[in-house]
Amino acid sequence: MTGWRDRAVRGVYRAGWTTVGALPPGLLRGPIAVGAAVAARTNGRHLTNLRHNLGNAAGRPADDRLVAAALRSYLRTLTEVLALPRWRPDEIVARVQVPEAPRLRRRQAESGAIVVLPHSGNWDLAGAWACLSGFPVTTVVEVLDPDAYADFLDFRKGLGMEPIGHTEPDVLDRLADALHRGRTVCLIGDRDLSRSGVEVDWLGQPVRMPAGPALLARRTGAALIPGVCQFVDDTRMVIDLGPEVRHVDGPDGLRAMTQQTADHFATTIRRQPQDWPMLQRFFARPELLS
Repeated sequence: MTGWRDRAVRGVYRAGWTTVGALPPGLLRGPIAVGAAVAARTNGRHLTNLRHNLGNAAGRPADDRLVAAALRSYLRTLTEVLALPRWRPDEIVARVQVPEAPRLRRRQAESGAIVVLPHSGNWDLAGAWACLSGFPVTTVVEVLDPDAYADFLDFRKGLGMEPIGHTEPDVLDRLADALHRGRTVCLIGDRDLSRSGVEVDWLGQPVRMPAGPALLARRTGAALIPGVCQFVDDTRMVIDLGPEVRHVDGPDGLRAMTQQTADHFATTIRRQPQDWPMLQRFFARPELLS
């Protein structure tokens, strides 16, 4: 069953990359809104996870309206990813606002920069913008189905990114080399894939987040800057870059650095939780806001 499902997902992406970019964006908004409203009233495992995560992120129980908004955001990101290869470079740049881009450019030139993001907004659009704006991106890609992984490698390479699979050997060494070559390292840093992350506090809730971004920053001396992508309107997205994380030595320092990242994620996502459609279990005690 899993093999069949993986092949179906690959087929959807391949067909989407071929056709979705040719569709007017307005044509998709109606079906997305209807589908999201219907799905918000279901209780499958992923929807249950989403509702719990949204409730904890928002600080209040997630009603059907918030869940539907999160599903619309999720489907918008999906359709944008499918359309991205067809967008003109000037269109990609115009869709992204980064108020703190001058600070990022300065720190990139001074020490190298690591930008760490949660699963919020369209992080592939963020990477495409960065590559077109003087920040050539090296990133880590989750390795799932091998064929799907190959498709996503080609997709991200086509946008100018240098992707590395998370199960490949010497990932930290390769990321350090990318920084030394003047590239910007951009990492997804909310969900811990390795199960060896550090425990931090997310506005009162314990969560585990990956320690890799902080480890890489300490090892290379690069600036570690947390950011959150959120949609502004039907076409534009903002990347909210937070304060630079101070480097601190030792295991406690690693936790403190990851905590600073979590603080920016949590406070920024609380302002617009619908753009963080986390479908996997994230919080250690999701029942608190059932």
